Amino acid sequence: MPEEPFPPPGPGGQEPQGPAPLPGGGNGPQGHSPGDVSGTGNSGPAWPSSAAPDDGWDEPPPDEPEGSQQGLFVCLPAENMELARFGGDGQRPPMAPGPLLAMVAAAVAGGDGAGLARVPEDMLFAMISGGRRMSSWATWLEFSAMRELALRHPVAPRRPRTPRATAPQAPAAPQAPAAPRAPAAESDPAAGNQAAAGTPVPAPVPAPARADDGRVQFDDFVADEVSYDLRMSWHGAADRISYACDLGGRLPVTFAALGAGLIDPVHAKIISEQTDILSAADAAKADPLLAAAAQHKTYAELRAAAAKLVLKLDPESAERRKQARRKNDAHVRPFREDSGNAGMSARELPSDEVLASWQHVEQRARELRAAGVPGTLRELRIRAYLDLLQERDSRLVAGTVPDQSQGPADDDGPSDSPGGNGRNGPGPHDGSPAGNGPEGRARPAGAGTGPCLAALVNITVPLATALGQSGTPGEAAGFGLLDAGTARDLLAAAGRSPHTRWCVTVLHPDGTAAAHGCATGRHPPPPGPEPPGPEPPGPEPPGPDQRPPPDTRAQDYLRSLGVRLVPIARGGCDHRHAETGYQPSRKLQHLIRTRSTRCSAPGCGRPAARCDLDHTLAWDKGGITCECGLAPLCRHHHRCKQARGWQLTQPEPGVLVWRTPHGRTFTTTPTEYPL
Repeated sequence: MPEEPFPPPGPGGQEPQGPAPLPGGGNGPQGHSPGDVSGTGNSGPAWPSSAAPDDGWDEPPPDEPEGSQQGLFVCLPAENMELARFGGDGQRPPMAPGPLLAMVAAAVAGGDGAGLARVPEDMLFAMISGGRRMSSWATWLEFSAMRELALRHPVAPRRPRTPRATAPQAPAAPQAPAAPRAPAAESDPAAGNQAAAGTPVPAPVPAPARADDGRVQFDDFVADEVSYDLRMSWHGAADRISYACDLGGRLPVTFAALGAGLIDPVHAKIISEQTDILSAADAAKADPLLAAAAQHKTYAELRAAAAKLVLKLDPESAERRKQARRKNDAHVRPFREDSGNAGMSARELPSDEVLASWQHVEQRARELRAAGVPGTLRELRIRAYLDLLQERDSRLVAGTVPDQSQGPADDDGPSDSPGGNGRNGPGPHDGSPAGNGPEGRARPAGAGTGPCLAALVNITVPLATALGQSGTPGEAAGFGLLDAGTARDLLAAAGRSPHTRWCVTVLHPDGTAAAHGCATGRHPPPPGPEPPGPEPPGPEPPGPDQRPPPDTRAQDYLRSLGVRLVPIARGGCDHRHAETGYQPSRKLQHLIRTRSTRCSAPGCGRPAARCDLDHTLAWDKGGITCECGLAPLCRHHHRCKQARGWQLTQPEPGVLVWRTPHGRTFTTTPTEYPL
């Protein structure tokens, strides 16, 4: 190695000429052909003794065609020249993840991965292993940065609630909020002089806040900044930052193994989840043992080993985990399946009640079969489950319930009920169905008595879809997209409820809301698709002058609703709907929530019906109750907007510009409905 790794500039200050590309026949290690990156038997690159950078190496030898000198050349430090370490051979550790491994992998694979087609299979196995180690290292890098960010932004104490200021005398034009003040420098005279001279003064890093169990507590709103950059919800970003803090603080050995590529992110997640209930001291004991075990165990084996170790260290942890999950995570909620169907999830419930409830479903399914309801036992369980939840009874339509002691055999095989075959479970055996409706009676479930759904949340369905003229999907707030058939089913269910109210929204060509109006009183749903009519009589088809009459069902239905449409401001605002009070009227609420159907923060999916209608410029600072001054914000983002360093402006109705404390800007726009 030369004494000076960077030679001085040449004459006239020019940079010295670097080594020119080496010819294909002499650029690799000695004794290897061009493109051989195995590197065995050599400790450094071989330089021809009679060559110099300006000896005409760029010119091909006379006996070789131009362009035949191409090859794969990788320059490595001498201690890393044995590329057998790239994937590891079971005796020596593999190349550690990091910039060097990334460089070698990129050189072998090429920018588009085409190089993988030209390497032997043992190198493909090495690439798989190397890619997994790089993935672990990349996760470690992301988590390390997240943890450092959380440590710099500890949770701030809540400010006491201040009484709301009285209303201003007259609505003022919206004004941009004042820029946040810089941290005060009066306490440090030197810092004050630097600030006066224009020199930036770094803000002091506050001490990290920790809970009683040692976990880092960080400011909620730093998760919002992370979520905007990563295109995540703030819930997901906060959970990821918390996980990074726990992994780096409570399980440092596991975290280091992740950074070294010895385990992958799934191994680390299993260790974290299994030890989450342990105290900090017990987690420190389990950390090195599980980090070592993860290097040679599958996911299932590691999960079982971790569960055993946790019970050994803290025998009472299982009961504490069960009670904590039941208190914090128990829920019953509907969700949309990827297929477009729906599901219901009930989690972290008491075991005895779940087993008893399932046995009740099983018993009702067998009673449906005995009453003559068609279907397999699996299908009848579904009907029984829905019947019980909606206080209806399909047996009242099918017939009387016979004695179940002599019920037919189960053609679906053995029952999968945790409580047995269900024949000894709760349920009527006297021939009369027991209902869950008022006074113990259930309503029959026959034709024309489908689900009854009160449209207390927005169910948005294009009118052409409701009439069967289009397949454009609809949407149910908090649930997701609805295909055309499901949308019509929901409209029919909503029409059966006396609590449903119907609204009409007219769209611009780009799908944003142009006008909105609500019908008063109860109305039927839009008429469904018309069944296909008979073929026209006569041997001859109708001529060009015999066109079918136009379909006026849409106009007729809208006319029957008696809706008065109100335009929604767009671009500019003439304040025609401005109001003098702080709380917007029902009419203005509908206009705002129709324009923006979700929280107006980036990436937040909370339906606008469950959000605050927030004054973008605070009411006590001159904000107005108008389309250009209000926007739906969930409670979290309402608080986020008011946090130190955040700025929110609404330059035009429905367009909100968020500026984070670190100067990043994100913009949200009005909802685009499906066309």
